[in-house]
Amino acid sequence: MKEISPRDLAQSLGVSESSVKRWVDDGELRARRTAGGHRRIAVAEAARFVRASGTAMVRPDLIFGGGAPSPLARTYEPAASREIGQLLFTLLDHDDAAKARAFLLELYLSGWPVAALCDGPIRYALEEIGALWHHGSAGIVIEHRATDTCVRALSELRALFAPPAADAPVAIGAAPSGDPYILPSMMVAAVLADLGYRDHNLGANTPFAALENAANHYRPRIVWLSQSIARDNARLSEAETRLAARLARRNAALIMGGRGVPPMLPRPGLVPIHSMTELAAFARGALAGSA
Repeated sequence: MKEISPRDLAQSLGVSESSVKRWVDDGELRARRTAGGHRRIAVAEAARFVRASGTAMVRPDLIFGGGAPSPLARTYEPAASREIGQLLFTLLDHDDAAKARAFLLELYLSGWPVAALCDGPIRYALEEIGALWHHGSAGIVIEHRATDTCVRALSELRALFAPPAADAPVAIGAAPSGDPYILPSMMVAAVLADLGYRDHNLGANTPFAALENAANHYRPRIVWLSQSIARDNARLSEAETRLAARLARRNAALIMGGRGVPPMLPRPGLVPIHSMTELAAFARGALAGSA
């Protein structure tokens, strides 16, 4: 795991090195001591401290990457999701990938939950970008480019998460066969990883048999299926129903979400999810149940 010095963090925050050392000595910021007695701070711990303390950052890019600092980021306000989404849309529409990634990074460091970033700014911006498909082939280029930017931003955010505990519950999932969308399943994986799960994202266009095999191998607490395209048969398959029942017998669940999910009758072990925020709430409850 990447580590930084108190001086590195001080420059990023625009404070004195002695302030950072005082936070370490007071127990507000965790650090380890080298054999020579020098303090070293894990980047994930620096991110945790910034989010928890609400400390404003002058140069987050010095530590966390993400491109040039953005003056647009602000602390988490649920009511501002649409406005923030419009700002992100403008950056994506103008092909300013570095600033878009920096913007999402700084929103996270400013206290935005990963689920709220996915449900709010990212969803809003990509829905607006998606509307450009109706205006010719240029819209397709813009949408694919914007999706790639968001994929890269999520990967950069994940580098800031604390590693899961060795005995943390496992979550696995994918998008089903015929579904090429990679971002929704990535968002599910990021939300769960941020909560402390050991996640395994099998990606887009995954045969259900492969997901079943992974569930048998990893013994997960959560299995997710992110479905963006409606299937021809608008019913759950027998395989999905069987997997949900098997998971229920070991206090686990198959969660399904996305605009392509068919209507579902209540079934043991099967949980419909309508947003990343709802997913986070369910996953926290599952974590509490395993404690």
